[in-house]
Amino acid sequence: MLFAENVYKTRQGKVAEAWKSLLGPQDLVLVHSGEAVQKPGGLDQTYDFLPHPSYFWLTGHRRDEGVMAYSLSEGWIEHQRPLSPVDIVWEGAEGNFECESTLVDLQKKLQGGAYKRVFHLGQTSEKTFEAETRELSIRLDQVRRCKDSHEVQLIRQIADMANKGYQALQNALRPGITERELQLHYENAVLMAGADKMPYGSIVGSGENAAILHAVPTKKKVASGELVLVDAGADVEDYCVDITRVYAVDSKFTPQQKDVYDLVHEAYKASVAMCRPGTQWRDVHMKSARVIAEGLQQWGIWKSSVDAALESGAISVFYPHGVGHLVGLKVRDTGHPENLNPQRYYGARLRVDLELKENYLITVEPGCYFARAFIEDQEIREKYKDHIQWSEAEKWKSFGGVRLEDDILITKGEAESLTNVVSK
Repeated sequence: MLFAENVYKTRQGKVAEAWKSLLGPQDLVLVHSGEAVQKPGGLDQTYDFLPHPSYFWLTGHRRDEGVMAYSLSEGWIEHQRPLSPVDIVWEGAEGNFECESTLVDLQKKLQGGAYKRVFHLGQTSEKTFEAETRELSIRLDQVRRCKDSHEVQLIRQIADMANKGYQALQNALRPGITERELQLHYENAVLMAGADKMPYGSIVGSGENAAILHAVPTKKKVASGELVLVDAGADVEDYCVDITRVYAVDSKFTPQQKDVYDLVHEAYKASVAMCRPGTQWRDVHMKSARVIAEGLQQWGIWKSSVDAALESGAISVFYPHGVGHLVGLKVRDTGHPENLNPQRYYGARLRVDLELKENYLITVEPGCYFARAFIEDQEIREKYKDHIQWSEAEKWKSFGGVRLEDDILITKGEAESLTNVVSK
């Protein structure tokens, strides 16, 4: 277990309280860990098992096929497939813990007719009482969104691991090194610092590749005069950080690079300043988009007014994504399943569209990009011909892009970055 047993008991109690009004005396909720997935053509090989985050958050256990059961009469009971000697010999004794009940015991209960309704949550293919199951899942997510002090402390520690990677990457950065080599410098340092793995594919994009939002590191050599955008984190048992920084290959920005960097930094600071309980996340995004749009106006990008560029969605040519997402237990954490009808705001569809609450952890990651693929696309040029001065945009298409990202904890007062150990 990552945390002491009483931490999980407290979490279970909070979820039970959130579910109380939804359940009757003959209802049972099962939260499934999931099963290992066989690799295509892998015969007896499976992918590394990842427990469903709701199950892991409730139990601290990572064994496949686990089920956490809750009923009003019995409370929480965990059911597991016991490890056999064969399991231990082939895979080791990790996860060889004592469990309150086995899967056989659970099956006997289910067959005994004691429960009128059984709800399946987590990693499962069972589909019963879908509307009620959805509401139970949403309430569990809502409890999980608020990070407790143990999670916050762990994420600070993981940020320190990521910082080792960013330091190693900066030390290695020079003209002629490849994006892939920079990735290896970063990831080796992070793993040596204690991380289990990377939470997502590390992004390293230099020159024009810095405008590719999910740039896969290539054998491209970084060149003098270019920017390098690095979006990479660190992971310990699925808890993670998500950080983006931008560096000049020559250790000093050109005046043009500094202008764009400073603009994105202003959007970042304005966004973080709004991160308080009660703020709608869409308003944070729209503020960041306005700051970027005002900067683009100074460089002659707009034919129309800033307001028109925003309302038309033309800003999305240069800022095509939302300002951030929930993070913590996995890089997308709980998401926003309540939102059945996602809306676009200034051309971007937000991953979350909710009111911020104390102890939410969310990324703030505004960006400004000059993507050749967008600038040269004829449909896009036609769509925004009344808003974008394409002759001016053409001058920027070899620039790349800038994004800055930290993981921001919502507090009663000013928001706090848990990843500011990585210098900007």
